[in-house]
Amino acid sequence: MKIVLNTFIFAATLSISSLCLAQGLERGNLVGIHVMTVSRNPNVTIDEFKNAYVRDVLPEYEKNWPGLKGYLLKSFQDGHKDRLAIVWQFKTVEDRNRNFDASGKANELEKAALEKVRPFEEKFKKTYGAYTVQYTPEDDWVVQ
Repeated sequence: MKIVLNTFIFAATLSISSLCLAQGLERGNLVGIHVMTVSRNPNVTIDEFKNAYVRDVLPEYEKNWPGLKGYLLKSFQDGHKDRLAIVWQFKTVEDRNRNFDASGKANELEKAALEKVRPFEEKFKKTYGAYTVQYTPEDDWVVQ
């Protein structure tokens, strides 16, 4: 399973790199690709979930994290209809690191930004369903 997940992340990285290049991916950008597991509310389609997340949640993250752009990915593989991925693109490593202490833990700036986004996420989850995002340090890449 780990090999399949790593293969998926690698393929997604290549796909996003190609997509983002057309939209301004530059050397020095930090790109994080994280798998999202979705548990939709009854009668909510995956398309409704995706569209609302892009419309209602991503802009709140972008507003509260300077230098951040978010993208939602959908797997093209069968059997992964409730698995998405989120791509966070920071202009620089420094933009990302501004929110963490030297050991990589969230600092006060990160905690404050998360608190600002929390009401939007909670409203989204009540309407569309829950999701979890897997964050690991090996998910972050710097464009060369």
